[in-house]
Amino acid sequence: MAAVNFFVGGYYLIFYLKRPRIREYLPFALLCLSVALYDAFSAGLYNSLSISDGIFWQRLQLDIGVAIALSMLWFTGILTEQKGNRIIQFLMAWFALILLASLFASPSLTLSPAQPAIKNVELLHLAKITYYEGAIGIVYQVEAISNILAYAYLVYLFTLYYRKTHYKTLFIILSCQFFYFIGVVNDSLVAIQAYSFIYISEYAFFFIVLSMAYMLLDKFADLQADYEELTVNLEQKVDERTGEIVKLNEELKRLAERDDLTDIYNRRFFNEYLEIEIKRSRSYLQHKSELMASEGNEMNFGLALLDIDHFKHINDRYGHLAGDNVLKQVTDIMEGNIFSRDVLCRYGGDEFVLLLTKTSGNGILQAVEKIRKEVEEHTFQIDKNHQMQHLTISAGVVNFDEVPDKRSEEILKLADDRLLKAKSLGRNRIVHAGNS
Repeated sequence: MAAVNFFVGGYYLIFYLKRPRIREYLPFALLCLSVALYDAFSAGLYNSLSISDGIFWQRLQLDIGVAIALSMLWFTGILTEQKGNRIIQFLMAWFALILLASLFASPSLTLSPAQPAIKNVELLHLAKITYYEGAIGIVYQVEAISNILAYAYLVYLFTLYYRKTHYKTLFIILSCQFFYFIGVVNDSLVAIQAYSFIYISEYAFFFIVLSMAYMLLDKFADLQADYEELTVNLEQKVDERTGEIVKLNEELKRLAERDDLTDIYNRRFFNEYLEIEIKRSRSYLQHKSELMASEGNEMNFGLALLDIDHFKHINDRYGHLAGDNVLKQVTDIMEGNIFSRDVLCRYGGDEFVLLLTKTSGNGILQAVEKIRKEVEEHTFQIDKNHQMQHLTISAGVVNFDEVPDKRSEEILKLADDRLLKAKSLGRNRIVHAGNS
């Protein structure tokens, strides 16, 4: 019994050192170690061969009983959530005073060899035990009575806590606590020589050790399960949050690159993309002789600046909402006449810029001309009540073959100059290298 209690006490003491946040581990470990000593001292008492030996072990047994009471009060207070319970605090202080009194009081008040008792106990005709004890003084008599009252109160606390929580494992502990209380009553009566019998509280406590150890492990398992569930939930939330952040970043990227009204690329994106396209085309020209020449691999591109003719008149006559409707419809026409590899941007106001890639000079002009013609022939829905049959655009086109060494600003300037020339020549036309 002592070995089991020593093992359990040491186990939970190590557990507490590793997990000090679980406060009940420390008092439970001290409780088990105290009971282990009580078991060892009881064994010494039962094997005593003289009055002096018996009193020696009996004193150790009674003193360690105070340590058991203190540990049990401390453990029960934590386990049943009785922080600040003044009765428990009073009882712990009371047992501390009893321990001090037992250490310093005279033998006549504690254990006296003057009236020794020789106890002969026969257990069911199977075993006979003879041991020696001294006469119990007032100090240890008070300890015995205090033990009975204190453990009765602890059973009461466990009962209240069980009714509050309905924790199934606690019912097992409550049952074992009741049997331990019976053992304490027996040991107290035996100690004051009310009758002759062996001390049985250590045997009753064995069941408390098992039940409390099971409860603490069960609580730890529940805590571990809650931790694992929390970890899973946290990982899910992190994944969800990461997905939200990815979507948000994609949306921010889209907002940074797209025009709010037409949802095509904006001027900022186009300026960056044009630089990339110029570098690609120049790199191709530099290494063209090393590559397999084929028309399909040509990196030529064309840039067209397009402007809606007399767009201000639409806003002035029908309002800005009508102008927005026209811009969206012109955008739809342009997108319907270019490839997915081409880039269309709203450059500002009613001005668009179109980058046509991997296309010959004639192909670029044909694409822009087709757009111009469809805009001219399209019936624009201004609002619910108005339509506009005749709307035109003007364009200035630059082919990369013309400007392989120019910077992007110079290329855009040339396209803008040709657009202005198209406007000055009467609008609804395209100005390019062949007619500028």
